[in-house]
Amino acid sequence: MRSLISLAAALALITGPALAAPVLVTVKDKGVKTECAEEDNVYAVLSAPGLKSFEVEARHPAYGAELKQDTAEPNFKNCVFQPQKDFPLTPRKVTLYQDDKVMIRGITYSGYWRPTVVKVEVAGKKDQGFTLIQFFQKDGGGWRESLVLHAPDGYWRLRPLPLKQFKGAVYGSSFLIGPVEESSRPYVRISKVRIDPKARRFTVTFDKGGQASLTITSLDHEAMKARVTFEPPVETGRPFVALRSMYVSPDNADAAELRWTAPDGAKKVQPVVGFGQVQASAVGFEKSRPSLHNTSAPDIRFSDFEN
Repeated sequence: MRSLISLAAALALITGPALAAPVLVTVKDKGVKTECAEEDNVYAVLSAPGLKSFEVEARHPAYGAELKQDTAEPNFKNCVFQPQKDFPLTPRKVTLYQDDKVMIRGITYSGYWRPTVVKVEVAGKKDQGFTLIQFFQKDGGGWRESLVLHAPDGYWRLRPLPLKQFKGAVYGSSFLIGPVEESSRPYVRISKVRIDPKARRFTVTFDKGGQASLTITSLDHEAMKARVTFEPPVETGRPFVALRSMYVSPDNADAAELRWTAPDGAKKVQPVVGFGQVQASAVGFEKSRPSLHNTSAPDIRFSDFEN
């Protein structure tokens, strides 16, 4: 009997406790079809009750290393836009922080669609009213911009350091973090941005209450990864992320495919517009074919959800 008990104890030590099931998120398609490559027609929202944190990754597309040229010029073919009032763009540019590794800048443009004044604090230095807040990392002898936050409407853009064969990189898909509202375009109301450059952490306070912190955990020539944490956790039923992107066709898109891990662990893929609604433990908005537009725009992935 004693030998059986010893065997059972040994097996328990080897196998350990049962692993918790991965946290699932609901991904809902709210996109529309378009023939215009300058229109953000991809719109997907992610929700999960009680979500505490997740990882977001911007990674060069699978074909990146094979690219010989990168196309980033605007493509207005098949675009029909309503006339817009012209505003003089007289930016105010401020270097809010700089050391030997990191630089933070703020830019204010007149005439932005949401003229909201957001308070900004960087390493104890206070300012306000920026349209864009930029994060740069030193790479060799130069500065590389790898993150932009549009403070008045809450849009984030991330990208890795450039592919080795190119001097620069382009942005593609953008995303919102927090309580998403909808007007002429989705947005998140932010009242304050606090930045810790040493920790590479951005903490945003929402008008609707609560806050979220995005901390850059790794950044190189392949990918940029960041950890997002909510305080308090996400309310039941409220989306915690909305992704915006462009898709015309598989070879003309910032994001062409929704790739996700289903509850049973199966890897699945569908076009990024028209997928309906899925449950996932990890989800990516990606490309497998070179795009005619924003060719090197990074794939955006969300994973490692915790509640």
